[in-house]
Amino acid sequence: MSRLAAAILLAAALLAPALTRVLADGVRTDAYRAGPYTVGVTREDPVQVGRAAGFELSLEPADGAELAAITLPGPGTDARPGRAMTTAGWRPGTYEVTATFPVRGAWVLLLTVTGGAGRGQAAVPVTVAAPGAIPQWLGWAIGLSPLAGLTAFLAVQVRRARRLRSERARRPNPV
Repeated sequence: MSRLAAAILLAAALLAPALTRVLADGVRTDAYRAGPYTVGVTREDPVQVGRAAGFELSLEPADGAELAAITLPGPGTDARPGRAMTTAGWRPGTYEVTATFPVRGAWVLLLTVTGGAGRGQAAVPVTVAAPGAIPQWLGWAIGLSPLAGLTAFLAVQVRRARRLRSERARRPNPV
């Protein structure tokens, strides 16, 4: 294996853990009590203003319970309550909730579960932030662009060194 390939593999091995941490950052799963039910909520944190936010929910016990959700502004957030669209997931006891938050601030996703075990409510706190200045993918592309330049520079230097070695090997040795 050439030195260039080894250097690229080393750089990839060093950057991979950091990149996976950054890409996975912001997704969290929490459990909430809604009366006799336990609701597992997987979501992105923070949610961005005006973008549809998706919440994946799982119910325990899943005895044919129905779920309804509304959004309520939290303390210090000047807004009106809104609706959230709830659809049943492909597995029994799972749901997908889609909500859009019109302003940034503190919000509460109020879940109402009704089923054979009774009725219960859970309040899921949601932080809504303004969208970033540039998309995250573009920021990463800009940040990693020097690595592409460095790789091209190293490739040119390796080719030049090989050419010089082959020229030196072809020249007769003066004695």
